[in-house]
Amino acid sequence: MLFRFCLLVLLFSYTSHLRADVLGGKIGVNVWSQEFEGNGRNGGNNIDFDSTFDIDDETDYQVFAALEHPVPLIPNILVQHTRMELSGDGDIGTELFDGVVLTGDVQMDLDLTHTDVTAYYEILDNWVNLDLGLSVRFMDASASLLDENGQSGEVTTDDAIPMGYAALRLDLPFTGWYVQADGNYVSWDGDDYSDLRAAVGWEIALGLGLEVGYRIMDIDYSGGSDKLKAETSGVYGGIFWDF
Repeated sequence: MLFRFCLLVLLFSYTSHLRADVLGGKIGVNVWSQEFEGNGRNGGNNIDFDSTFDIDDETDYQVFAALEHPVPLIPNILVQHTRMELSGDGDIGTELFDGVVLTGDVQMDLDLTHTDVTAYYEILDNWVNLDLGLSVRFMDASASLLDENGQSGEVTTDDAIPMGYAALRLDLPFTGWYVQADGNYVSWDGDDYSDLRAAVGWEIALGLGLEVGYRIMDIDYSGGSDKLKAETSGVYGGIFWDF
């Protein structure tokens, strides 16, 4: 299925000839207000993170850079890095985590920081813009718990997750305003990963612009005695330079 998808995107790109006429790109930074909720386990019982640890809402950032070129069949490149560090504390009673028995008040630190590298093609490039491609999400994630007695456990993962990518943008002619939706998604063997955004933006002089939107990132993973189901969502805003 992956091969067929890549072949279809290549055919669209080749036959449409709708691609950039010159070398260009886009760089920017977004600030994301993150509200987290979820549950999970690691060898013990399922823990509701939100009610147990009273996780604080966080404000973190995303930086991105895209490079577009006029060479047929070779995809454009988009790199996005999102920082996600969350923490909270609460009383879990007695619980097993990472082979360690934790009791009483526990401090939790959760790191879901990740980097997406996306290869994509411009299928449409006028007042309607459509990009299709494939992303690889490099996630160096960790969850650590420290109880009131000094006992601690930590679970880490270093994954490269392939995901489908799509972006649709509608420009309002002669105004500089646009609306956009984009995201990544993959589902296999009972696991689901999605990261979706919807936004409105305004490009001003010299390619500088502002964007405000809403982002929802979902993780639904299970493997053996491990499980993680989490949703992070919230409003984001940022600036960019389209050159």
